[in-house]
Amino acid sequence: MAPRSLKNAPWRDDAISAVRALKAGGVILYPTDTVWGLGCRADDAEALERLYALKGREGAQPSLVLVDADGLLEEYTHPVPDIAWDLLRENGPGARPMTLVLPGGRDVAPALLAEDGSLAIRVVHEPFLQFILRGIDVPLVSTSANLTGQPTPGHFSEISKALRNGVDYACATGRDRRGGEPSSMVKLDAAGRIEILRP
Repeated sequence: MAPRSLKNAPWRDDAISAVRALKAGGVILYPTDTVWGLGCRADDAEALERLYALKGREGAQPSLVLVDADGLLEEYTHPVPDIAWDLLRENGPGARPMTLVLPGGRDVAPALLAEDGSLAIRVVHEPFLQFILRGIDVPLVSTSANLTGQPTPGHFSEISKALRNGVDYACATGRDRRGGEPSSMVKLDAAGRIEILRP
């Protein structure tokens, strides 16, 4: 969507409110390109701790992050194996979303990195998400909007009241649609070897 047309986007005020909440260190409830998610700025360790407490998550189980452009992979992971670019080309707008787990995660809260230092990252193409990401200018944490151990909600109405009432902002956009299936997840090591974590 062209920048000029964003001024008239029906979700613009909603996205601006989400950006304000995130910039203030808040946790938001928002529609991802797959299912409803809980999110915060990926560089805000304190907000991430609050998010995990709200979700009831304990222990080291890192969440993925969203970015709005392919080139940002190199900013937040290193090295990016050549095959990652091939996978991204095959996974453009309209395809099922794919999360890449890449080596050498950096410039995000330490709790988002796996034990081997890798970072799970996904490029999103939806204008609403891209607007939010450009507004905060850092990756956005994305974890499913359910309490740990509970089913992933397919619709906003299925999200627990504890989460709806516990976040700093709940987006109005997307409340009428059913979420899709979770993204596929592919792990790449520095040599470009592929491990399918979630088909």
